[in-house]
Amino acid sequence: MVRDIADFLYWIALGLMVVIVLLGFWVLRLKQHVGERERQLAAAREQLVRTQKLRALGEMLSGLAHAFNDVFTPILGRAQLLGGRVTDPQLKHWITIIERSAMEGAKTARRMQEFTRHRGPHRSVPLNLNTLVSESVDATRPRRGESIELVRELGQVKNVSGDPLALREALENLVNNAIEAMPDGGTLTVATSMDGGEAVVTVTDTGDGMTPEIQRKIFDPFFTTKENASGLGLSTAEAIVQRHGGQIEVESVPDKGSAFRVRLPLAGSAPRAQKLSGVPRPRAGAAARCLVVEDEANVRDMIKDVLTIGGHQVTLAVDGSDAADMFKTETFDIVITDLAMPRLDGLQLARIVKNLRPHTPVLLLTGWGVTLTVDELEEHGVDAVLAKPLRMDEIFAAVASLVPGPTKPEEKA
Repeated sequence: MVRDIADFLYWIALGLMVVIVLLGFWVLRLKQHVGERERQLAAAREQLVRTQKLRALGEMLSGLAHAFNDVFTPILGRAQLLGGRVTDPQLKHWITIIERSAMEGAKTARRMQEFTRHRGPHRSVPLNLNTLVSESVDATRPRRGESIELVRELGQVKNVSGDPLALREALENLVNNAIEAMPDGGTLTVATSMDGGEAVVTVTDTGDGMTPEIQRKIFDPFFTTKENASGLGLSTAEAIVQRHGGQIEVESVPDKGSAFRVRLPLAGSAPRAQKLSGVPRPRAGAAARCLVVEDEANVRDMIKDVLTIGGHQVTLAVDGSDAADMFKTETFDIVITDLAMPRLDGLQLARIVKNLRPHTPVLLLTGWGVTLTVDELEEHGVDAVLAKPLRMDEIFAAVASLVPGPTKPEEKA
């Protein structure tokens, strides 16, 4: 009897020990699970804070970029107007420097605007990736010098789809970053390949390389390890690639170099032949009656001078409301309007124009880096968009394409 009780107690004790051990394992797993959840929550909280900071930064940068573009537009336009009137080689050289400086400033403004763009590109066409890469590499030739050896390894890749100018800017930024990583020279390798259902561009340098800590920060806005650098090149490249449904991967070893790998989704159709660089030359067009709507006086006067030199008749309006009143009583061949204006913005004005005279073309000017799809442009009644700062040939080309006619604007001395 006593033995039976002892055996019974033994098995109860053994069972309790098993239960305690199992409970211990369960508590340990629960603690690990809670710890993992806490880490995920902390990471999500950190990402939320970063997103909020970037959103606020993007709003600030968008406003600054718009202001800069309104400054660069009259500088660039006046320089081009002056360049067409002087014959002295030294003066022409100085004017060219002014133009180039204004365009460099505009590039910085465009990089700033990338942080406010969270939608897909407004222009998406099939692209030959090898052609895109070759043009991007060629554009960086002046910065490479003779101390950097260029190696091209362009494979058989399928077409991608996207905005050619934006993608070329992203690739140029990556190549320039590689060049800056090799101040004493080295080897720059640019390769294309296929990886499953993606096209891949790899930019490799034999430069300084990066520590893991730096790699975690390189895509942060304004982060840079180089002197006299904006810290916007890589963050802009990442924003552009992500808008195209792709991603950028980084591999780097300190003192050995880095490799940036751009992965892009494939296009659904073959590309048409196209030239990615340069501005279309203006074709012959009619001398047009232009209504120019711009709230910035310097920009407004510059556009007037450019169009007048081109032989066009120009009427000025200081904002959208002023222009709408004029349009109700006067007839114009084209309306050229800024986007952001007090009282009545450019899109609202475009709808009024189309309601009153559906066949009058509307050319929208913007320094905000706004991206509109073709459907959105049609919905608002906009026929074409030009981004500030404006160039003379862009203005002439846009007006000539929107205003039909056999005659060509005559330049005035």
